[in-house]
Amino acid sequence: MNPKIKITIQFIFSHLCAYLLVSIPYFQLVMKEYYEGDTAVFRWFLVTASDGAAWSRAMSWLFPALIFQAVLMVSFLILIWDWFCLQTFGKQMFVLVWMRTVLGGLAAISPAVGSLEGMVFMIPEISISIHLYVAFEIFLQSVVQAGIFLGLVNRWKTNSKTD
Repeated sequence: MNPKIKITIQFIFSHLCAYLLVSIPYFQLVMKEYYEGDTAVFRWFLVTASDGAAWSRAMSWLFPALIFQAVLMVSFLILIWDWFCLQTFGKQMFVLVWMRTVLGGLAAISPAVGSLEGMVFMIPEISISIHLYVAFEIFLQSVVQAGIFLGLVNRWKTNSKTD
């Protein structure tokens, strides 16, 4: 199999796993009150489960959107792949976590929850603590994804040496 395709599949898999392993429990344990109920602030600008039809539509597009998101991120990683492979495990983790947490979260060029622009332009009901909760979720997803991805990539490198 073409190495770029294999890297892409591994990245998509690790991206989806990180979403499932981090976001679902994080939603239940930390973020639920911001999405559900009469005092939920995210219902003012996000689709939530309270709107059944819109929620169903959003859920049908969630995994395709996550896959496309992973493809966009891995396209950058493939550009730097030769350099990336020469780095230590710690530097590889740093690059992957930085790429997703900083570029995909804090430095995103949109006023979104968890981004610096969001902290400036979002309504006051989206407090700094909510922004920090979301940024921390992005960081956790990044660490989990990087660990899964590097585990898959390193396993592949080890197996290819013995073939």
